[in-house]
Amino acid sequence: MTVRNLLLAVLFIFATFSLSAQDASAPAGGAYRSFTPADQWEVGIHAGVPFVQGDLDSKLGFGGGLHVRKSLDHMFSIRAGALYAKVKSEDADNNRSAETSWFSGSGQLVVTVNNFRFNKPYRKIAVNVFAGLGAAKIKTDYTNILQEDGTTSGELDNDLAGLFEVGAGLGFRVNPKFNIGLEYTATSVFGSAADLLDGSNNFGRNVTTFRDFLHYPHITLNFNLGGTDKKTGAKKAEPLYWANPMQQVSDAIAALEARPVYDPTDTDGDGIIDMIDQEKESQAGARVDTKGVALDSDMDKVLDYKDKEPYSPPGYPVDANGVAQVPKPITENDVNRIVDAKIAAIKFPSQKMDWFMPIINFKLNSYDIAYSEYEKLYQVAQVLKNQPDARVVVTGNTDQSGSEKYNNVLSYNRAKAAIEFLVNQHGIARERLVLNWVGEANTMVPVQGASQLNRRVEFGIAKGGEADKARPDGPEAGKGRFMGNKTGF
Repeated sequence: MTVRNLLLAVLFIFATFSLSAQDASAPAGGAYRSFTPADQWEVGIHAGVPFVQGDLDSKLGFGGGLHVRKSLDHMFSIRAGALYAKVKSEDADNNRSAETSWFSGSGQLVVTVNNFRFNKPYRKIAVNVFAGLGAAKIKTDYTNILQEDGTTSGELDNDLAGLFEVGAGLGFRVNPKFNIGLEYTATSVFGSAADLLDGSNNFGRNVTTFRDFLHYPHITLNFNLGGTDKKTGAKKAEPLYWANPMQQVSDAIAALEARPVYDPTDTDGDGIIDMIDQEKESQAGARVDTKGVALDSDMDKVLDYKDKEPYSPPGYPVDANGVAQVPKPITENDVNRIVDAKIAAIKFPSQKMDWFMPIINFKLNSYDIAYSEYEKLYQVAQVLKNQPDARVVVTGNTDQSGSEKYNNVLSYNRAKAAIEFLVNQHGIARERLVLNWVGEANTMVPVQGASQLNRRVEFGIAKGGEADKARPDGPEAGKGRFMGNKTGF
């Protein structure tokens, strides 16, 4: 009955303070202004030296865990955490010993008892007391301790047991993001495990301690986390249990006290009082803006009250009276004169330009013009007809399949065949065509032996007094037997 009543009391306390943390409703006839800012969460880790107070002598063990804490208001906060501990107990006189492994989770209500004082913006030291409920998983290995089942050594592996814990501690604020705590927690479990943390419940004796306690003195390292408030966009404050509850009220009062006393004096009579007038001696009758500065509507650096053209067209210089100096409009005769002068100043190139003309290609060991090349020769003819003063150099080329003398004659024959086609088929005057040959000396691609790209005739504009190049020495080439030996004739 006592345990149940205690549990109900703790739950009632949690519910009461959770409701008190909610924002108050806005009173009728006006909006409510809260002086409690959105604050950060605290996340911490802790470590200490736990021990069991029970039937055996206590030995210090080790333990550690973590917690998360959130303020409800400036004094009350809730904290959820977990603890792992390992402790030993012994009775050296009777050679009895026990080792307890402990893992628990709990929720606590924390009260910062010294934050009701309003003398500082932030506490440097916080005095905390706390109580909470949770559950623990406990395992105890015992040696030479008599149990009700008659065993003296073994393991007590309890099911999940409820727990109640109380404690107190001091927090030391290092900076707005970090603080250190020194705390002491005493914990007792409910049920059958309450007197078995050290493995002994005084079985067979007429005395009992009834309940064992886990004591946990420890140090905590705490970090404040949080960015901005999504509702207001303001940066979140430190956890409220560090802050003065009246600080925001004090800041608001100080801001009101810092406001200047209203003074309606308007020295220059421009309708802007001196308190906000940035030009307290404006010219009488001058139009001013909301800060009392004389207007310059067209921004020509001549104030409106002395500007004879207060809205001058932009982009033109103004005189001392603010009148824009707009040039006279341009006439058609002016345009014609400018265009004629520009045309007269153009210098056209005096030398002849070179035109692009196609290249014709030939089959191996042949100077016959294929049907596929007729269109290219037509294009060359059109250039000559469109440029009646132009002369064209026709240059024959070969690949490196035959001997050098043979290729010289073959390149000559190809150039000659192209000239005769232009004269006979397109009516181009023979004196406008200059015959030239280079044999295999001017290959287009570096290929040893046969290459269609190298078997070609090229056309280029004659630059001066070029004349036909005579037929080279050598046997007839391009008809009949092919002289493929590079060392032959």
